[in-house]
Amino acid sequence: MACTNNNDADIEIVVSDTDNAVDIIISESALIPISAEQNETLKHFIYNPETDKLEADRAIETTLNSLFLGEQHKMSSGAENIFFTNLGNETNFFPLWAGLKDQSLISNQGASGYIAPSARVYEDMFSLPLGGNTTLNSTGYSGPNYFGVNIAGLGITTTAGEDVETGVSLVYYLSINDKRVYKQILPTTEKIFSGDLIEWMFDHPVEIHAGTTIFAEIRKVDRDTDEDFGVFQVRQGDELQADGNYRYQAIVHNRLFVDKPVELISPYSKYKAMDFGLDSTGSTILLRDLSLGSDSLLVPHAVNTLEAIANGTEIKIKVKGGAKVIVESLPVSAISIDGSFVNSVLNQAVVQLNEVFTNISGFASDDTFVNSFTLSGNDLTLGINDGTSYTVDVTTLGVDENNFVASGSLSGSDLTLTMADATTVVIDASSLAVDTDTTISFGTIVGNNLELNTSDSSVITIDVTSLNVDTNLYVESGVLNGTDLDLTMSDSSVITIDAISLAIDNNTTVTGGTVNGTDIVLSLSDASVITIDASTLGGSGSSGNPVVSGSVVGTDLVLVLDDATQITIDATNMINGSSGLASNSGWNISYGANANDAVGTSTNDSTVNQQLPFYFGEALEQGSEFKWNFQSHGGSNLIMGIWDGAESPISYNGGANTASNWGTSFTYAGGFTNGSNSTLLTTNSGSKYVMSNGGAMGIRFGNDGHLTLVDYSGTNEVAVAKTTIPLAVTSFNIQMYTWANGVLPNGIINNTTYIWDIVHDFANTEAGIINGILDHTVLKSAISIEKGEKLMFMLDEVGQGDYFGTNYTAASSGVATAEEQLDNEFKYETNEALSFEFGGTSDWNVNANATNYFNNGAGVVGYRKGGANTIQGMFSMRFNDDGKLTIYSEDNGEKIATAKSDPAVGSAVHFYYGVRGNRAYYSIPVISKQTMGAGSQPDANFVPTVADQTASVEEGDVLNFQIISSDNIVNQFVETDAPSWMSLDQNSGILSGTAPTYLGTSADTIVVNCKAGNAIGGTVDFTITVTVAQASYTNSKSLNLDQTSSFLQGNPVNMNAMDRASNGDGNSWSLSMWVKPNNNTSNQTLMVYGAGDDYNYGAITVKQSGGTSLVLNYGTVYDSIILVAANSFVANTWQHIMITFDGGYTGSIPADASVYYSEFKIYVDGVLKTPIGVASNGGYSGVISGSDPSNNIFRIGRANNIHNNYFGGIINQLAIWSSNQDANVSTIYNSGAVQDLSLLTTSPDHYYEIESSVTTIADIEGSADLTGYNFSNTDLVTDTP
Repeated sequence: MACTNNNDADIEIVVSDTDNAVDIIISESALIPISAEQNETLKHFIYNPETDKLEADRAIETTLNSLFLGEQHKMSSGAENIFFTNLGNETNFFPLWAGLKDQSLISNQGASGYIAPSARVYEDMFSLPLGGNTTLNSTGYSGPNYFGVNIAGLGITTTAGEDVETGVSLVYYLSINDKRVYKQILPTTEKIFSGDLIEWMFDHPVEIHAGTTIFAEIRKVDRDTDEDFGVFQVRQGDELQADGNYRYQAIVHNRLFVDKPVELISPYSKYKAMDFGLDSTGSTILLRDLSLGSDSLLVPHAVNTLEAIANGTEIKIKVKGGAKVIVESLPVSAISIDGSFVNSVLNQAVVQLNEVFTNISGFASDDTFVNSFTLSGNDLTLGINDGTSYTVDVTTLGVDENNFVASGSLSGSDLTLTMADATTVVIDASSLAVDTDTTISFGTIVGNNLELNTSDSSVITIDVTSLNVDTNLYVESGVLNGTDLDLTMSDSSVITIDAISLAIDNNTTVTGGTVNGTDIVLSLSDASVITIDASTLGGSGSSGNPVVSGSVVGTDLVLVLDDATQITIDATNMINGSSGLASNSGWNISYGANANDAVGTSTNDSTVNQQLPFYFGEALEQGSEFKWNFQSHGGSNLIMGIWDGAESPISYNGGANTASNWGTSFTYAGGFTNGSNSTLLTTNSGSKYVMSNGGAMGIRFGNDGHLTLVDYSGTNEVAVAKTTIPLAVTSFNIQMYTWANGVLPNGIINNTTYIWDIVHDFANTEAGIINGILDHTVLKSAISIEKGEKLMFMLDEVGQGDYFGTNYTAASSGVATAEEQLDNEFKYETNEALSFEFGGTSDWNVNANATNYFNNGAGVVGYRKGGANTIQGMFSMRFNDDGKLTIYSEDNGEKIATAKSDPAVGSAVHFYYGVRGNRAYYSIPVISKQTMGAGSQPDANFVPTVADQTASVEEGDVLNFQIISSDNIVNQFVETDAPSWMSLDQNSGILSGTAPTYLGTSADTIVVNCKAGNAIGGTVDFTITVTVAQASYTNSKSLNLDQTSSFLQGNPVNMNAMDRASNGDGNSWSLSMWVKPNNNTSNQTLMVYGAGDDYNYGAITVKQSGGTSLVLNYGTVYDSIILVAANSFVANTWQHIMITFDGGYTGSIPADASVYYSEFKIYVDGVLKTPIGVASNGGYSGVISGSDPSNNIFRIGRANNIHNNYFGGIINQLAIWSSNQDANVSTIYNSGAVQDLSLLTTSPDHYYEIESSVTTIADIEGSADLTGYNFSNTDLVTDTP
């Protein structure tokens, strides 16, 4: 059977009748011929049915992005990279690379021929404009682009300059060295019109390395036939290129990248939130992603292997001392330590992280740390915050008599000794951890080394050769110079000791001071004492001019020298340092979005002064007081108290100082006055109480609920003011206000309740001791001593018959003789004797061999130094190593009495004090304790790591730069050559000051040489390079002119940019001005320069006419060029006007009037206007000048005194050039965005910004300042272009 295809007679299908076989017969005419090229191609492809694969015996070349794996994956060229695209989610993956260079070259056959494994790390996408701003001109999108950085192109944006029909595709090509590396067809089927914005994102990135020129081109291609219609026309840019031509304008979207060795790439580099902490051993840093829940741990790192550094406004975490970046850029707000967010201030957050990474808590515990350092005679004493202390005799150390201490200062807990050879020794004990597990057992001197043996059998070795003395040099005299104690030595040199630096820390203050013999004893708020042997100030032994006695006069320590001269030290300056300027002051923001954030600055500067009031972080409780050193801003404006206004942030000048907003306040306004709920108790200046800056003050919270403002700066404390109604609370946080840039009080809370506990209250009326205590009250020390310790107590007043002992077991109230019922009792008699025998019996064995043994034969047996009314000084109660309890004279160095009953070994012995009569708070003895016979000194092996750093500050702004240390604690910072406007807080490491005017010279860069030190490792040198930058541009104010009397006027002699000496002399000029006219249609003058008498002399006048026209008059009233640009102004709308003059001829030949007009151009909002011109009397050919101040004027907003024509409306920026700025009109107009014109390539000769004054508008570029007439402050408005 045969069947013929009806559609094509050349094909016949034959089916066999017997076996149903099918034969297809195709005629020769139906075959399509195969070309020789196609036949050659097919020869190299074979289908293998066994493997079901198409096999080729030649290499295959594809297009730039044509290798597809079905519809799931694609492999493409990305110029200098290959991308594997997951078509399911359009993610472009890229490989890690390693390689070998061309091995046929000998130079590549060694190590340099191997490329180590690396991968690319990308920054965030950004957009880069090419060609400047878009114009209305068109040009082909074709040309080279040079890139000096590693860059990944992601797409382009350009503007069509021609129409493209629907059947035509746009094809984008990129080529390098004439080789195409990328091709993409724009995915659109709609017609493109001229002016359309075309945004074209690439299928995958196109990447090139720095230094590569890539050729970009967009061509038009027929979608069906692939016919090429040429280069696509787009809008031209306005930026002149190096070849003198303009190029196409485009915005290129990119990411920068860097190829990093695989070892340096972290899987967490792009994290934007992370938590850090330490493991339980303190040896491992833990990185966590808290979003992962219980499986939050990412990767551990050993302590001291990571560091945090500032990265712009964010923080980078990197390997310490290495190039590997762990986390590239973490926002400060997304960083936590053990779940608690870090400080919101960048530099403080960096410090916090580095404290974790170096585990400073491993040697500086918050619970136990050294808080004082005292050199008393030959004794070096380190005081611990738990009341213990260690003392070592420095006379046993190596001595170099040729290198002695020249001066010294105590800053916080850092003692800095400057040697005669100009070297310094910094000893800081605050970072030494002290606990009950590891202590110093004993110490020995081996040569120049001090070897300290610890309880864990380890040994600390310290080279002490730098601690030197000169026994031949002694103090001749001394004076107190402000806060400096200047000691004149026997060799006429002067040693200056900074008394401010005697602050211990922000939480420890000097609460009292006494002189005992030649010892100065300073009592601290934490119950510890600092003892200074003043006799050593006069040299060794009896030579020179030693201190022979001392006394306390009010708050002054008066030292009497051997030659009868005196040195007076004001102890009140020792409260936190006399300046009170600490950067970590404890003040926090009360309300708003930043509530509870630390203020983070020592002054109420612009970063925080819109967020008042502030509150002090530690609560003030009844029985406590807030102490600070008074600082007012210009003698006024300080409020301390309790806010009662709206709980929202308020600016310093927006009601923060309104009395009704304060429920309770102590208010200073040129002096303390009556405040909200407070009454002035004392005045010293009219109706006010005036304080001097630096004076010590306190707010005492009595147990009766009243607050009392106290002045501690004088001989006696003065109650300045007191609350009218007591507070109903027992605890609150003090809040404060001060004016802009006022100093924040550097306060501390002095809580005395932990020093003494009340164990007997006769009438049950005691409530703490700050108000004093009543008759028969018995106190128990919160401090106790054990075997090997001593409790120090000071008897610095005349005796009043009070009792001391070691226990009280009677009833807690109602016992009329409670003070006499103490165990191991002794008494400070009214004749100043310490008596130990009562009614013939005693708990003590009195040492009859003591130098000052006392027995008056009338039952008083004990100890007394001198006669009646002699202050007895410092004593201690000692729990000796032999188990005995003794009373000891610290001044005379002798035992007074031994208790008959030994305390139980292992028990704690407390000190009891019972009074016979009422006692003021200041009469209660100050106590502390020490360990007997133990010594300790810092280990000098731990040098801080502080890199050179940079800071920048705008002119006129406040610098507040926190020095960052990346390893090991820093306890003191110093600078050696900072300029006078800059100061460095030695404790906090904050460099601050108000920056001077930007000069545009090398003087704007200041390199400050600094040192950082700690007690463990000494000092390290580093620099801070501070750059003073030009103030950032702001345009927030304009000036409103009333069309009646207000105008601006400058000295015309100083404004010669628009002068011309003769007709056509080439002196060109340009005027730029922002104006917002009102709707008045009368003539209004915008600017006039030249003759005041414009009837006879030439002037340039620019005015508004008829409400909408801009008019230029050049010449006199009779002979002039007049140009009228109609439809230039819209009422109550900001518009930019610009007028240029090319310096050509402007008159004398009427027939040339059109030429004269062309010398001027008028632009409104960047668009060239076509004005109507009039050449009155053939134009003006005379002089324009401002050299005669008797006739010439330079005014804004008013014509001369004849015409007036005041302007009604608002003006903003004004600029005048002594050159033709036609070519820069677009740049100056800046698409309507006001800008800093002084930064232009050609800056104006005269330039005015209206920002802060209605009386004087400074000429930023020249010297022709403008003076305002008939303005009020309300004319300075916030309406700007």
